[in-house]
Amino acid sequence: MSLFSIVHDPNLSAAELNSDLRKINNWAHKWRMSFNPDPLKQATEVIFSKKRNIVNHPDLYFNGTQICRVPSQKHLGMVLDEKLTFNDHISQKLSKASKGVGILRKLFYLIPKTALLTINKSIIRPHLDYGDFIHDKPNNDSFVQNIESIQYNAALAITGAIKGTSRDKIYQELGLESLSSRRWSRRLLNFHKYFSSKSPLYLYSIIPKVNFESRTRQRENIPLLKTRNDAFKYSYFPDCIQEWNKINVSTRKFPFTIFKNFLLKSIRPKPRSVFNLHNPNGLKHLTRLRLGLSHLREHKFKHNFQDSINPLCSCGGDIETTEHFFLHCQHYNHLRPTLLNSLVNIDPSLTNMNNKEMINLLLYGSSKLDSFLNNKILACSIKFIISTDRFSLNLF
Repeated sequence: MSLFSIVHDPNLSAAELNSDLRKINNWAHKWRMSFNPDPLKQATEVIFSKKRNIVNHPDLYFNGTQICRVPSQKHLGMVLDEKLTFNDHISQKLSKASKGVGILRKLFYLIPKTALLTINKSIIRPHLDYGDFIHDKPNNDSFVQNIESIQYNAALAITGAIKGTSRDKIYQELGLESLSSRRWSRRLLNFHKYFSSKSPLYLYSIIPKVNFESRTRQRENIPLLKTRNDAFKYSYFPDCIQEWNKINVSTRKFPFTIFKNFLLKSIRPKPRSVFNLHNPNGLKHLTRLRLGLSHLREHKFKHNFQDSINPLCSCGGDIETTEHFFLHCQHYNHLRPTLLNSLVNIDPSLTNMNNKEMINLLLYGSSKLDSFLNNKILACSIKFIISTDRFSLNLF
């Protein structure tokens, strides 16, 4: 049970709240009920205010006991602090999500990547999603990075990729949108509901009305709310209105489902498939090659590994690129015919490719072939990778 009052006069608000609390207590006495039987769960009070000057608020009493004034409370899963920074809420959610990432790491070698991705989306990411369109701070880089680091670490745990791998590349690999883009889309989706009668009228009434009689190009845009500081400028309604006006007018009029698909398509990359192949250790090394950060010297040199003062392969042939590793390195001349023969057995036409096409085939399969054959191709690539023993040593 919660009571609230918009305070214009502290004495008047306190009197009204104390009156309501007495009525509740009398009702409970009449029906032989008791509130707060646990002394550790007494009624609490939070005064929400961003005012710099401290205002004295009279005490509140319930059930013969003074109500304790606290800096934050939880309401429907949201931790609301007295300054409405949501810092406590975010801190708790980040802690819970981090524990989930630890579970992903432990499960890496036990279940398929698709299952790990499902766990992330259904159990870990919801902690970060809850109330995100309210507590989002799109102008605050440290806030954005702090939350994004959880999903990035989850992506590392799902793929076995190395820390320092490009975030964009690993999100592309898994088909994940950034959490900042996700919050942006969720704000706009919620905002869209106001115009399709799917939200309470009192929320719609907050939005300034469009002046359709205007002759300017912006006549169908919503007037911006006046803001005096960034905290309000990037809060829900001012920021949503600004972002809403950036969307094409015809797109804004899409039905909700179509509008949702439009936003998701604009922010969510298409994932790279592994064609139901379950080989955690092999897929880990294949994925690292896909993402451009592996044991290969070119990758380590680009990322400033101390043991890689140059990108040259130890065979003395050339820079140790992914192409060099698969197709040219002299160390693996005895293994390469087995790889190529395996590809011929899958489809004879696969060997009629240039080097670039062949590397793309070995890493990602072919869009011209079905999932079954692509599964075999990636299995051949992984067999070659493991047989070279190039990736068996620890990176650090």
